[in-house]
Amino acid sequence: MNRKIIFFDIDGTIFCTRLGHVTDRVKAAIAQARKRGHLCFIASGRPWAFIADNIRELGFDGYVLANGAHIKFQDMDAGIRYLPHDAVRDLCGKFRQGNIQYILSTPACSYIDPGFTELLNFFGKCNIDLENLVHKFDEEMVFYETLKLEAWVDTKEQVELAASCCGDFASEIHGPGETIEIYGKQVSKATGILRVLDMLRLPVEDSFCFGDGPNDVEMFEPVGSGFAMANGVQAVKSLAREICPDVEQDGVAIKLEELFHRGVL
Repeated sequence: MNRKIIFFDIDGTIFCTRLGHVTDRVKAAIAQARKRGHLCFIASGRPWAFIADNIRELGFDGYVLANGAHIKFQDMDAGIRYLPHDAVRDLCGKFRQGNIQYILSTPACSYIDPGFTELLNFFGKCNIDLENLVHKFDEEMVFYETLKLEAWVDTKEQVELAASCCGDFASEIHGPGETIEIYGKQVSKATGILRVLDMLRLPVEDSFCFGDGPNDVEMFEPVGSGFAMANGVQAVKSLAREICPDVEQDGVAIKLEELFHRGVL
């Protein structure tokens, strides 16, 4: 059997927020895929510092991180796309003027002002090991290594301000009381996955993905077979080859076990 590669989203796909963990059945199915010689990658909007130990300990072969801006393979950096230094500095200056809290993520760490308590409180609920966040740093130096930012907006006015400031970047902007993800226009989960396939010289038809959210839509375009979670958004389901059961029902494990049984994996 040819070696295959499988890309997994985290939240709502392998990690169940309500349960607060990856279930044992999902862990076992991913381990079985790797035992069979297949490569298992995380593909996430999260930067490396946001990948909690309960995900890292599953032993993934690699990661497509920060919406495709950072690729790790076998614990080594295999691709990095930084944001323009001056544009990041300008954006953060506007955010501070508008009292918008933000965090800067680099390939190794994420940096946040300890006074940005609303954002820190939010991250405390998001399966992030907060000890991975750095509070004492030279912000000007961090600007040179920034891959992605996230910002916290409390009011409609802050949402509008953030939207008006993000023209140089790709962004996912939601309503007040939520975060805004800000990253490079030239990267996506799709570009990251394509780079991995090229790097490992794997054909598209031997690639698979599992996802559920809006930022997983782009992940379904470059792979051979995409599987959407039953709890996923319709945009993802419409692109999927098949729909898996809900994350709370071990959907990823059920589909992987089926693919093992059919000899696909």
